[in-house]
Amino acid sequence: MAGLIEVAFRIDVLRNRTPFLRPANVELLREIDRRGSLRIAAKRLRISYQHAWDLVKEINRVAAEPVVVLHRGGAGGGGAALSAHGRRLIEEFEQIEEAVARFAKKLNAEINF
Repeated sequence: MAGLIEVAFRIDVLRNRTPFLRPANVELLREIDRRGSLRIAAKRLRISYQHAWDLVKEINRVAAEPVVVLHRGGAGGGGAALSAHGRRLIEEFEQIEEAVARFAKKLNAEINF
């Protein structure tokens, strides 16, 4: 008996042909938004702080507007927050994910009639 065939998609959003929003990057942005800290977000995702910092720098470099606003440490400590543009990008990415999931479900139903 043959197994089911399944089509899966991975979403990469590019700007000027440069990828800047991928599922892992969006998850980092969500964690930054939840935690208010790049360091805590990195820890929760089990990635190094340096890797998280590099991802944020690249996202901000490629985006039309800053996505993450970083506040330097000091007596009160530092922090990180998403800009309004960053929140809109996450919402748009989620809409794309939903549309692609619907398409994949339909396609998989058709090829496995």
